[in-house]
Amino acid sequence: MSPSLSEDDWEGEVAELCGTLNKWTNYIHGWQPRFMALKEGSLVYYKSASETDFGCRGAISVGKAAVTKHELDEMRFDVSVGDCVWYLRASTVEDRERWVSGLQASIAPPSRGHRRQGSALS
Repeated sequence: MSPSLSEDDWEGEVAELCGTLNKWTNYIHGWQPRFMALKEGSLVYYKSASETDFGCRGAISVGKAAVTKHELDEMRFDVSVGDCVWYLRASTVEDRERWVSGLQASIAPPSRGHRRQGSALS
């Protein structure tokens, strides 16, 4: 990630996906709006779109992430890698679908060499 990003960096092909999502911070502050961007295999976030020049506040690699839709909250989805989980919430169902589809498309497919096709007994 480059140390300084301008607003122009979020247009065109540089950011694969970007926009504002609510991110669960903690029980005191709850859901907080954060500017998110999927860039070069990582989901990064900033306090706001105007603060991208100051560096991201956090990043998670989506290559081996699990992206799951929440069962009860139709706006929420979770991104997890190992013990690290980001609880995210979109403003619309359509926006959630856009993010989930975009993130899932970035996840590394399983290795073809270890994939079994059917059973030896069938």
